[in-house]
Amino acid sequence: MAQPPYLLDVLQIEPGSGDTLTIARDSTAGAMEFVDAVVTGGVLLPALVGLRNVTGIFVVGRAGDGAPYTTIQSAIDAIPVSSSAAAPSVVLILSGVYTENLTIQRDGVCLVGLGGVTIANSGASDTITVSAATDSTPQDALFRGLTVTNDQAAQSCINILGADTFATATATVVNAPLATGDTLTIGGVVLTGTAAARTSGSDDFWAGGGTVDAIAAEIVDAINDPANGFTATATATSALGVVTLTAVTAGSGGNAITLASSTTPAAGITLSGATFAGGTSAGSMVGDGLITIEDCVLVASGAGGFQVNADTVGHIRVRGGTFRGSASNSLSQAANCAAFRLSGIEWINDIQVAYDTTLDRPSDTACAYELTSLGRVHAVLSNLSGAGTLTLRACAEVSTISQDGDQTLDVLHSTLGTLTLDTTTAATLRQSTRTTLTVAGGTPTLQEPVFVGTQAFLGTLTQTITLPITQPDALYTVLLESPVTTSVLAVTNKTTTTFDIEAAPALTGTVTYSVVRAL
Repeated sequence: MAQPPYLLDVLQIEPGSGDTLTIARDSTAGAMEFVDAVVTGGVLLPALVGLRNVTGIFVVGRAGDGAPYTTIQSAIDAIPVSSSAAAPSVVLILSGVYTENLTIQRDGVCLVGLGGVTIANSGASDTITVSAATDSTPQDALFRGLTVTNDQAAQSCINILGADTFATATATVVNAPLATGDTLTIGGVVLTGTAAARTSGSDDFWAGGGTVDAIAAEIVDAINDPANGFTATATATSALGVVTLTAVTAGSGGNAITLASSTTPAAGITLSGATFAGGTSAGSMVGDGLITIEDCVLVASGAGGFQVNADTVGHIRVRGGTFRGSASNSLSQAANCAAFRLSGIEWINDIQVAYDTTLDRPSDTACAYELTSLGRVHAVLSNLSGAGTLTLRACAEVSTISQDGDQTLDVLHSTLGTLTLDTTTAATLRQSTRTTLTVAGGTPTLQEPVFVGTQAFLGTLTQTITLPITQPDALYTVLLESPVTTSVLAVTNKTTTTFDIEAAPALTGTVTYSVVRAL
């Protein structure tokens, strides 16, 4: 028969241990409260069955915090391949310093710091790498409320690699069995046939299989064995005696992986070629949704380090936070990205952007680079060829800006220092100021509201003014200020590069002119 409930106010576990281990009722919340030597302040049952048990939520904390994961990477590794922007995976990181290098290869991953969270690099590597895997591509990602540091030269706080096509090759087993000592060499690592069962970690395989399918499967097992020497180079599958090899890292770099075989008799293993092939960044879907870095502190203190480094990626947005504390020669860089937008960042060192339509481009082949409401920016270096625009809006202090290529530069409500233009760049300054203008080469053009200059007349009637930079057209107005009241001045023969000032009668003195555009 059913027993009546056992009634008590507090249940104390192992009282002789000296620790306070109790289960009780919280009088305010009316919920069960658990107290132990680690969670001395107590935790309520609703909290225990709260966020950490919600699908798609992964909680990370330091050892002793009671979180399911004590490293960020272990939480990332638990994210399923089904994660996406529609069904995201949120990694909540409790306060603390986490020294680890992170690799994110799932879609829809959100890293959110709760309190003071610092992620520091471990060794000479990028701190956070976003890249594609063979079974998933990170089209959307979010980083919020994190301090990410990297103290190594030429390494990145956040590195976003756009390549998502993996180089492949095949090795077809023709003979069965193979001979002891037959080899298959992948990326310089030799896999050797043995007469006995293979030994994990010895880079060998059993060559005595009775069918080509069996030998191919044995070679696959040896290549995929993490104790052997291929884990950083390739993975393998097999079917009908054919071993298909796939580069571990996406992109054209995989095409350089070498492939060779040696068998007795010869041609016991035939190869698709001397190297892998097909790896590329063209058409990349990495960041095809949006990769957002929001309210983060990114400190690249190593020489030539990167706060953000992106190559052949879709859309990246960096909003809020600061890069203060980074090395004086650090930079943020985007090459052949569909969009790279920086806004509301308190302190930035250098920014470098590039686009070249002759190189691999992501799935979205548009290009828009935007710098908006930034604090102090040391230098901006841009080279856009074939497509792309660079826009600056409300940037209070940009020490130097240089643009090369055949595309456009648009500056609005910003304060520039030295402006350098090259090739056929078409630049426009609206409600903005600059100091020195330099034409590095080519025939770039510049539109700006006003340019002021002077010209000396030495008893002459006409002087030709050469503009400091080619204008996009001759639709500008020239205002003149005469040094005397007895001379009438006029402007004639306006072109994109010159205009004439005519005086009547002949004039001796210095004329001030202003070239004005309505922008």
